[in-house]
Amino acid sequence: MNSFTKERYIASFGDLFEHSSWIAEAAYHKRPFDSLEQMHAFMIKVVEQSDEEKKMTLLCHHPDLGSRLTMSEHSVNEQKGAGLGTLPAAEQQELSRDNDRYKGKFGFPFIIAVKGKTPEEIGKALKERLEHTPEEEFRTALEEVYLISWYRLTSWMEQNMTEERV
Repeated sequence: MNSFTKERYIASFGDLFEHSSWIAEAAYHKRPFDSLEQMHAFMIKVVEQSDEEKKMTLLCHHPDLGSRLTMSEHSVNEQKGAGLGTLPAAEQQELSRDNDRYKGKFGFPFIIAVKGKTPEEIGKALKERLEHTPEEEFRTALEEVYLISWYRLTSWMEQNMTEERV
């Protein structure tokens, strides 16, 4: 990673944060990294040091769970792995209604790291988080974004770094 050109680095890590390659681009300038964890921490720091509007834009780049709309390849695979792409119609409608309530209350889509979660666990978390204050939920959503990006980064490592070294 430390030897990647800027173009290769952004191509590899630009989608760790949904449609927000500006995060990887800013972290690129912090190389060399001692570890994957350090690189990810720099990316989180980039987000944390951003203004609220930029953070909100980051949150809004995430798709609605169970949506049939265009999503990044990462989101498609993550939601498929959680069984959200094959929900029965009634469950899909309930998820859609709850998503609409959530988005209406908080101004961004419900974001949760779905890896290892069932549709039932996701639906329960959505209902519980609808009870949060806007401030609590903004922070919770960012923490979920960080977890999602970590899962994506470790998945990338598993797929690509068997032959390369940091």
